[in-house]
Amino acid sequence: MKILSIGNLIKRKRFDLCVQTCTELKQENALESLTWRIIGRGPEKEEIMKIAQSEVELVDRVDSLREHYHWADLFVLPSYDEGFGLVYIESIMCGCPIIGSVGEGATEIVEQTGGGILVEIPDSDKEAIQNIKRAILEINSNYSTYMNREIIQKAVNKMNPVRIQQEWEDLIEKSSQ
Repeated sequence: MKILSIGNLIKRKRFDLCVQTCTELKQENALESLTWRIIGRGPEKEEIMKIAQSEVELVDRVDSLREHYHWADLFVLPSYDEGFGLVYIESIMCGCPIIGSVGEGATEIVEQTGGGILVEIPDSDKEAIQNIKRAILEINSNYSTYMNREIIQKAVNKMNPVRIQQEWEDLIEKSSQ
């Protein structure tokens, strides 16, 4: 399985959980093969590099994210204090299901498309890693449930500029009445 994570390498993105989850999955031989690619830069890079195993690829910057979304089987970003996460919807639009944190940037897109799983990220890293691992294994076992043409189309429709413009116009009209 090829897993992708993208974002600024800062504490609230929880890339440490990604690396630890990767290590545990590899140690448990839970997947036939595993590569986890993290794209980003920031102050947590050195810390992530210290704990990363050979299955984790750290990439500073890329010209186009699209090829990486298409490369991946799954997108994981267990961050907190996350607003609307564009990376989540981009991933689904490229045919890659997602795992995100309950109540954070992935919530709306997962609820509206079914293109992934939301997991609890409690204070206990051990529990958080277990939740992420369960979600990865669930998507791996039931991939077509979390990624298919209908899900991709729902994501594309959600980002349709004509639809978004109409929603804003309706909102403006309601607020001026």
